[in-house]
Amino acid sequence: MPRNRIVVIALVLGVGGALLTSCGDDVEALSKPEFIEQANAICQIASDEAEPLFETVFEDEFDDLDQDEILVRFAELAVQIKPIWQQMTDDIRDLAEPDEDRDLIETLMDDFDAAVDDFEETAAAAADGDQAAIQALDDDDNDDPFDDLNRRAREYGLTVCGEDS
Repeated sequence: MPRNRIVVIALVLGVGGALLTSCGDDVEALSKPEFIEQANAICQIASDEAEPLFETVFEDEFDDLDQDEILVRFAELAVQIKPIWQQMTDDIRDLAEPDEDRDLIETLMDDFDAAVDDFEETAAAAADGDQAAIQALDDDDNDDPFDDLNRRAREYGLTVCGEDS
């Protein structure tokens, strides 16, 4: 291979690698108020998409339904709402959070994803008759992970994301 071609290839690879490296982390972090505004807008979109699902599941009074029907509805809700909530956390993760809050936001999103997964699994198990899962859904004394997540989100300033349902 001629020496000129080797130099050109090396130069192209070097410049291309430098461009790719410089493009990767060039996103400027948002200020906390900017992040909160954008994250709350994302949460509002998710809330608007989820609201009709909640309304459909709870359109009848629970007094008129037997426990099995209620549990089936919860399981269906969990399956339907999970993609909306996953998209919400993905979209929030795509924001350039403030550098000083990166770990806090990532932990909050990870905890939310885990709570969504747990809700889906518990609701499905309850619908299948698992007595422990039924008790977990029915237990008012049971610590609801969404309560803690909502509180933590509100403390940060994510008022829409931290709304109690």
